[in-house]
Amino acid sequence: MKGMETNTPPTQTQTTENLWTVDQVATYLRCTVRHVHNLLRTGLPHLYLGRLLRFDADEVRAYLLKHRRVRSDV
Repeated sequence: MKGMETNTPPTQTQTTENLWTVDQVATYLRCTVRHVHNLLRTGLPHLYLGRLLRFDADEVRAYLLKHRRVRSDV
């Protein structure tokens, strides 16, 4: 019917393209995988899909904005 929105589920690509692996987060942050694991202990948002550790890209970006520190001596 015209004008009615459908509630079709997103495709797998739409769902998973926003989920990053540990390696992808490390690449994005330009740090080591070990450092990403250290950030988990300090609150970096993450989720497990079974045994797979994943990160929502938007939540990683929000975490960075919230925890951003600017040096005042520069």
